[in-house]
Amino acid sequence: MYDTARRVALVKQRVRENTRRRQRREAISLSAACMLLCAALGLGAAQAEVYRVESEKNVPADWAEKDTLRLTCIDTNRSDAMVLQSGGEAMMVDSGEGRYRRRVYATLDGYGITELKYLLNTHCDDDHLHGFIYLMYSDLYQVDAFLSPNTTTYVDEEGYHQQAVKATGTKNIPYVQIGDGDELTLGNAKLTIFRCPLPTGQNNRSAACMVQFGDSRAFLTGDIDNETMQWYAATYGEKLRCDILKAPHHGLATIPDSFVEQTQPQVLFVPNRSALSTKVTAGWVKNHMPGAALYFSGDGTVTMLTDGTDWYIWQEPNYVDPQ
Repeated sequence: MYDTARRVALVKQRVRENTRRRQRREAISLSAACMLLCAALGLGAAQAEVYRVESEKNVPADWAEKDTLRLTCIDTNRSDAMVLQSGGEAMMVDSGEGRYRRRVYATLDGYGITELKYLLNTHCDDDHLHGFIYLMYSDLYQVDAFLSPNTTTYVDEEGYHQQAVKATGTKNIPYVQIGDGDELTLGNAKLTIFRCPLPTGQNNRSAACMVQFGDSRAFLTGDIDNETMQWYAATYGEKLRCDILKAPHHGLATIPDSFVEQTQPQVLFVPNRSALSTKVTAGWVKNHMPGAALYFSGDGTVTMLTDGTDWYIWQEPNYVDPQ
């Protein structure tokens, strides 16, 4: 018989074990001293190479044999839907609006994905959560756990969170609340959760996620706004350093210079159409992130592939829904 309580306990245990391992690593003073020495001598890690190519056909053939992390930001217009794959495992971070669910299914099916280790919902706005509700009820994919920064009893005005909680119960999917500092694993990738404790609303309290694979890092930011970005920069500092940054709040938020200074991304991708991104534009990137590549996934699905050192990135044509 399917034992949901046991699976919830196992997932929570994995999260606690990952978090304890991180805490032990941080307690090793020798490692910290070495990092400080390297910084003082200018011996920090070399910047990753980012190769912008036309399609996956342009990725070197020997990468097919490598252990890689793939991050796909699906074209769901101006909503967030991302797929992560590593070591034969797959998960999603947010799902987009429900009306774009067939685009999500087409992407998952194209990759041959039948099992999702985690559905990670950063916050309960419909353009991040609604698609997960459809997916859980669809029975198309095995879902091992649904992750949310909110409790099961949290009530949001639009009701999407309550619908998601109901879906997990109906479909016997473990519901796990995640919090700041929690760690998850996906294949050989490590995911660290960041969450601002300030009572500033659902957007600013999104569960942001740093994805690390080897020396490669991608920071997925949910819908955090200017206030939380400033708090992140002051609180976490260089822990925010990344190669790839998801523009917070669909490019509708002003990104403060302090956040840019701490993240220092080489690639900025925006889950929105270029015509609708009011704050993050090509002109803004030129002035505030000179040299950074800019992609709008609402203009076509963006795929980012890393071997832990370098990145290959390509964008597909604008999605056309099947009739």
